[in-house]
Amino acid sequence: MEIRIRVSGVGINIPKTSFGLNLFSGCYIETRPNKGNAPTRIYGIIDTLSLGNESGTVVVGHAVTDWIKITKQTSIDKLKHQFLIGKTADIEIKGTSFGNSKGDVSLKIIDDNNDSITVIDKYNININAYQFASTKIRGKIRHQVIAQKSAGLC
Repeated sequence: MEIRIRVSGVGINIPKTSFGLNLFSGCYIETRPNKGNAPTRIYGIIDTLSLGNESGTVVVGHAVTDWIKITKQTSIDKLKHQFLIGKTADIEIKGTSFGNSKGDVSLKIIDDNNDSITVIDKYNININAYQFASTKIRGKIRHQVIAQKSAGLC
């Protein structure tokens, strides 16, 4: 299985503190079973006007990962459609970047008891980003689309 994550945000979030003011954050999570013309599922998360450290960036952030290969069976199981829809996800792409570089990617699912389940925790992943430190989002996985080819989302 492969996954690609796109996160954008506008707000003020001071890393390693609990201070944050998020004006808008949005995320697309794309999954596909393998390379090629396999159908791609696209999930979305939106978080607007929130306080705290749940979503945010330093002023403006936008980050897109390359397709990340997922090989752990527990992670593959957690990325299945029936597990993701309606869950709360916490996603963060870390790394200062103004173009192509490497960054760290984290995707956690928060269950009904507010415990987190780590689905992805990858380091030195190729990213195309414009961010000072990190861009993150926490919110419900709200919608899903099936595309025949990989979406050309910006």
